[in-house]
Amino acid sequence: MQLTIRKIEDRDIPEMINLVHEAWFDGFYEKEEFEKAAAAISLNKALYNSSTGRVAEVDGQILGMILCKIIKDDPKFRKFQTNTIENLIELSKHGEEQEINRLIKTFEAEKSIYNQFLDEVDTDYDASIEYIAVSSKSRGHGLGKSLIYEAIKDFKNEDCQNLYLFTDSDCNYRFYDYLDFEQVTSDTIQIPTKNGSRAREEFMYAYQFM
Repeated sequence: MQLTIRKIEDRDIPEMINLVHEAWFDGFYEKEEFEKAAAAISLNKALYNSSTGRVAEVDGQILGMILCKIIKDDPKFRKFQTNTIENLIELSKHGEEQEINRLIKTFEAEKSIYNQFLDEVDTDYDASIEYIAVSSKSRGHGLGKSLIYEAIKDFKNEDCQNLYLFTDSDCNYRFYDYLDFEQVTSDTIQIPTKNGSRAREEFMYAYQFM
């Protein structure tokens, strides 16, 4: 197995969308086309804020990615965003109104809790991890840790002193405890489902550079 961690290029975006789909959207909605459009929109939100990032290739296939923001830098990864109108058209073509509303409410709930967390903390952060995804076939093999350590190198090179990230109970959030991140705050939101809603724990973690 040959692992390569490298900078993100424009040609990587389709594979990154597939990775986001597999990691966070597969099986949550009726049609794969709808899920992939939702994955593209989710990735676009992270790209909009990001100024640096990496992909992890294993034998030429992208199996992991990380997107980060350095506060003092311009969010230059906006150039990688896919066409929002086309993504919305795909949602409307392949999803029922109820599904579209579920997706919108999920995005709104996430945005609201993230803003709440930032309002609660009395710290000025230099950087953030906006998005991290690892393929299920590569979890447990150190890929996520390698991506985070590579991001931390970038942050240190830019003289950052600290960073934050958001995660939730749908993820292996204890992974960040293992990496010596500090859990800063947490709360619970309701995620809409096909038959109602479910509770999901949300967390904000921080890391101080030595």
